Amino acid sequence: MKRKPPILPAKSSHRISNKWTIRKMVFVAILIAISVTFTIVGSQIVPFISIASFKFSFIGLPVKISGLIFGPFIGFFVGSISDLLSLLFVPPGGWHILYTLATGMNGFVAGVIGWFFLVYLKYYFGGEFRIENYYAKIYKLNVQYEKYIQLNKINKAEKVLNKIIFYDNKIQNVKNAGTMTALLNINLIISIIMMLSVIIFISIIIGIQVDSKAFVENLIKNRWITLAFMISGTSSMTIFIIVARFKLSPSRYLIAVPIIVMSAFLELINIPILSIADNISLGSGTVDKILDWIVSHVLMSPVKIWFNLLVIYYSYSVISSLVFKNQNLSY
Repeated sequence: MKRKPPILPAKSSHRISNKWTIRKMVFVAILIAISVTFTIVGSQIVPFISIASFKFSFIGLPVKISGLIFGPFIGFFVGSISDLLSLLFVPPGGWHILYTLATGMNGFVAGVIGWFFLVYLKYYFGGEFRIENYYAKIYKLNVQYEKYIQLNKINKAEKVLNKIIFYDNKIQNVKNAGTMTALLNINLIISIIMMLSVIIFISIIIGIQVDSKAFVENLIKNRWITLAFMISGTSSMTIFIIVARFKLSPSRYLIAVPIIVMSAFLELINIPILSIADNISLGSGTVDKILDWIVSHVLMSPVKIWFNLLVIYYSYSVISSLVFKNQNLSY
């Protein structure tokens, strides 16, 4: 049987938060429970997960999905609450409030990226905005048409009627032909710009800003090898975005792109936060050792980005089918 593509969020307004229902609350509670359960089960199988920096990887998957589906604020809430609740069941081996912040940022960044690609771009480039704009013009023209009919200005009324028919045809063309190509192309362009921005930012920080003395006692003593590790995952994903534009189906591509961009930005944001937390809770706490912790996280960065794409994509495909099914129910 052919696998069904993931369900995209319904057409709606471009607001960052929509109507909140009991149905959505239930799913949020389920995702929090899943996050905590992942941590508890994982700690029984792999004991060192009790170390906060390792627990972060286990608890993050449902948090990212909650951000993609429900938005940044709910994503941050799910991440923060999940991390705090997990402390009750899995006592941490070294903990700092920054670990909770990093877990919350998983949901927040996923929510912002997901909203931008899945809601905002879809609204403005997916045809809905254009259709609403045409309907607004038709409404104004209808008012003029009724006015000219009442004043018995038949010639002007006919001209207005022709404009109404013109815009109505425009609406039908958008509905029939669609604007999927424009939506796919704008996703491609914006995602490449965002990914290249991450690469350039990292290159400037590691390649120029960081003092050479910081690499002397580092695990990887060469600046450029360190930089290569840090940008390798993002660079490979940038190439994947370009190739996938012509290989993946539209629905799959529109889901994969925000997951890739989200993963790249999370690595950029969370690695410094986690490194500072590790340095304080597990290390010496001195500033000059932060780069050591950054490198320890960077070594797994390429693997984590690809892992995020595969696991979150298929997990999102399953969960979104449940969340967006009968989504107009308001209970």
